[in-house]
Amino acid sequence: MVDASIAVQWFANGPGSDVGARLIEAPVALLAPDLLPVEAANAWWKKVRRGEMAPSDLEEALVNLLAVGIVWTPSGELLARAARLAVEIRHPVYDCLYLALCTERGARLATADESLRRRARRMGIRHWKP
Repeated sequence: MVDASIAVQWFANGPGSDVGARLIEAPVALLAPDLLPVEAANAWWKKVRRGEMAPSDLEEALVNLLAVGIVWTPSGELLARAARLAVEIRHPVYDCLYLALCTERGARLATADESLRRRARRMGIRHWKP
């Protein structure tokens, strides 16, 4: 299960992008809520605004992200569980979509978000390591 923090690294060549690259090359099925492309696009947009990325790079990143072969799960299917988790662990619902998908599928979480990683660990969700 991959989150937006890793997907952003794939096509923005930021710190830690080598770890994300190993995931995209690993022989594992990639799962994510269908919110991921929206979150990634927003992060890349911020990079464009700061002059860290060209607008054409953002468009190319979106095309590449959608071509990776991620199995998308509709966020609506995860929303009730994610909202309950958000209340329980006091963390935003959009991040809890990833945690809900991990628990539903028994998947390991690939994230560069340390706060999300800690919460996942407390829930017994394993972290993907290259």
